[in-house]
This record gives sequence, structure tokens and C-alpha cells, in this order.
Amino acid sequence: MSHRQNQVKISEGMPGPVDVKFSGSGREYFGIWIANLVLTIITLGIYSAWAKVRRETYFKNNTRIFGAGLGYHATGGQIFKGRIIAFTVLVIVNIISSIQPLFGLVVTPIFIAILPWILNSSLRFSARVTSFRNIRFNWHGTYWKTMWFLVIAPLAGLVTLGVLTPLISKYYYSYFARAHSYGTTPFSANPKISQFYIAFLLSGIIPTILVGCVAFTIITIWAGSGGTSMVGHSQTLWALIPILVSSFVFSMAFIYAVVCRNLMMRSLILGDILTFDSQINPLKFVWISLSNLFLTLISFGLLLPWAKVRIYRYLSSMTFVNAIGDIDIFIDELNSNRSSLGEAVADFEGVEVSI
Repeated sequence: MSHRQNQVKISEGMPGPVDVKFSGSGREYFGIWIANLVLTIITLGIYSAWAKVRRETYFKNNTRIFGAGLGYHATGGQIFKGRIIAFTVLVIVNIISSIQPLFGLVVTPIFIAILPWILNSSLRFSARVTSFRNIRFNWHGTYWKTMWFLVIAPLAGLVTLGVLTPLISKYYYSYFARAHSYGTTPFSANPKISQFYIAFLLSGIIPTILVGCVAFTIITIWAGSGGTSMVGHSQTLWALIPILVSSFVFSMAFIYAVVCRNLMMRSLILGDILTFDSQINPLKFVWISLSNLFLTLISFGLLLPWAKVRIYRYLSSMTFVNAIGDIDIFIDELNSNRSSLGEAVADFEGVEVSI
């Protein structure tokens, strides 16, 4: 019997959208995490490549959609070879920069120039080593589109003090979705610009204003100036600046980003077969994130595995997939060997693009 005949007709009898289920547990992942940590320390970091494979395999295999788990196919050897090359290049660059400081001025524009390649290589490798029902994902981003949407456009949002941020977010998330495919079938997403501006106002601007009003009141009372003297006003305004900036950054990183993820997922379509939804509550997400951080700190890191499983399970349960057609029509691209160098450089530099 062929593999296709073994496939289950997912679309038949489906009652509607189903949530993505995570069947792992903090106790199980703790065993993997502690073993990875010990082996990484003993091997002076060499085992970290294989540790990543064990971690990703655990989370992917326990992430189930329509009863089937995701697959992860990278090997520790692939990731390790890429990291060795990336590490060697970075060491050479640092040595040359320390000997000739002016070389550092050349490195920055060179790094910006190759950043789209790094991001494309990382995203392509991550997609190709991930599968669902034996069909692999892929990334089709191009150099110039990645340079614009993932590098230049976000910087333009900062330069315009946030005025263009919603517009940029719309195209950033749309590009991220459309550049991915499942087998030979591309994803599509076209959320409305107006939704991002509303999200920017409600989850970025208004929370910052509210925090600013509260902070202004507290600082004024604490200073005992009553807000009447010119000196009191000046001191209060200067004290408010770091509070407002911190509040805005926090709101954008935790609340606005979650709302953008919801907007993208709600417009996401895979062929004419699957539609998606995301119903993450931004406030609950903030609570889980902050409480995870607090518990991890007071436990000296021992509760980190439980915290990772907790946030991952919540994000999964708030993500929904609806089959409106037969997903057995998807055909996998026969494209196997992909370089892990791009992902290794991205990992080493802390560069990660994900939703």
C-alpha cells in the first residue's frame, strides 16, 4: 500500500477549527533540558548542536494537529558544522578588528549586506527540517525582499517614531507568511492595514499614555511640588521620559506583537485547503511571560523547562487550524540537502526571525 493510501482524509467529517495541541509536559522536558545542560557544559559547548536537535524534536513531535505530530529532521552534525564555520569567521573578524580598529568600520556595512542572506538561509533551513505528515515546509524569500521587509523597513519604523510602524508591520508579517510554503503550496496572508493601526493605538499608544499619566501623578506627589512650579514641571518631565520609553517598548514587544500575530494568523490561508486563527489574549500572555520569568529567577533556573512548556502550550492551544478541503493533495518538494550555515550564524549572533 502506498504512503498516500495510508494518509487519513483529514477534511472528511471535521467539525470545524481545531486547536493545536501540545502533549508534552514540564517533567518530561526537564529530563531533556538537564541532560542537555550537563553535556553542553562537559563538552565546552560542543554538544549544544545536538542539544538543540533534542529540544526541537521534543517540542515538534509533541505538537499535534489533527492528531499528527510535527517532525524535525535536522542532525547535530549539520548544525555543528555550520556553527564551526560561523564561529571561525567571527573569531577571525574579531582578531582583525582588535589589531586594526578601522576594520570594524568595514565589518558593519558588510554584515548588513549579508544579513538578508543569513536570514534567508536560517529560515530556509528551519523550514526544510520541519515537516507535517511527511511533507516538509520551505522558505522562498529573496535577497532584496528580505533586505527591505526584514531589515530596512523595521528601521524605518523607528526613524519615523512609530508613525509607519503599523504599515511596516502589515507588510512584514504578510511577507513572512507568503514566503513560506508547505510542500509546493505557498501560504498567503493579506491582513488589513487599518487593523494594524488600530492595534498600534490600542496596544502601543494607549497603554503608554495610561502608564505616563499614572507615573506623572505618582512622581508629582512624591516630589511634593504639586506640579505648580516650573522646576517641578521640568524634573517631572525628565523623570517621565525613561518611564514612557520603557512602557512603549514593553507594550510593543509583548502586547502589539501578540496582536500582530493574531492578525496575521486570522488572514493566513494554505491553498484552498486550510485556514488558520489565533486567539492569544495579550494580557494573559504578558502574565504568563512575567510569572515565568519570576519563577525561573527564584528557582535559580530550575523551573525554566516548566516555564517553556507552559508558554508553548498556551500559544499552541490558542492557535487553530480549519480544514476546508482534502490536505492529501499536498505534494512535497524533493529538495533535501540544505546548508545549516545561515542558521548557525543567526543562532550565534542571536538573530532570529519567527512568529
